[in-house]
Amino acid sequence: MPRESKFLIGKVIEKDKRPVNLNLLTTNLPIIGVSSILHRVSGLAVFICFPLVVWLLSISLESEERFTNLQNSFQELILFKLIIFFLFVGFVYHLLAGVKKLLVETLGLGETIKSGNLLTWLIFSLTFVVSIIVLIDIFNLYEYLVL
Repeated sequence: MPRESKFLIGKVIEKDKRPVNLNLLTTNLPIIGVSSILHRVSGLAVFICFPLVVWLLSISLESEERFTNLQNSFQELILFKLIIFFLFVGFVYHLLAGVKKLLVETLGLGETIKSGNLLTWLIFSLTFVVSIIVLIDIFNLYEYLVL
């Protein structure tokens, strides 16, 4: 006699135990999963904004006058500074998370949950520190620092 199938005319005999709610906001993802999703999102953002960066570079290389105009716009417009800042933060995070992923895949670092969590928090911390340094530099906040 042939084995009975789990499916009878499109109906499942056994109760399906897979999760039904796949809303990422209600699912408790481990920090490694959050890092992976952010790495993909930052990669997409860097990819989409790449033409903007190339366009700004081409403007700056056209002439000395265009470079000066772009430089003055950068010094005066807060929105322009914020766009450049967020582009830089996305690129730095994507770069650091990519290096972490390469280290995991080639050298086996971070294969356990404990070491993976440690590496992920290290990447988040490095991104935060670099972002704060760049924020201070872009907005010229040196005089507000108490050293």
